[in-house]
Amino acid sequence: MARLGDERATERVAVLMTPTEKAAYAARASSLGLSLGQFFREAGAAYGTQSTHAEEEALETALRHLELSTSRTEQALDEALAEVRAALNAGS
Repeated sequence: MARLGDERATERVAVLMTPTEKAAYAARASSLGLSLGQFFREAGAAYGTQSTHAEEEALETALRHLELSTSRTEQALDEALAEVRAALNAGS
């Protein structure tokens, strides 16, 4: 999360975790080129902004329905065009 203006980080938040957890988070932060504090700030800012698995599944389902609907619409239009062509040819 971006800091506002010239605001300096002066507040502390104590988070209890096991030494193993801390080492894992520190390694992950280091692999990203972040301090542990920056890692947690960025993770906290991103929390809740990523879509969930359920949301992704819902979007995939909606996409499949849209594709099916589009296919059916294209087929109906092709049939209608064929009827119009037949009618025009019959009148010639």
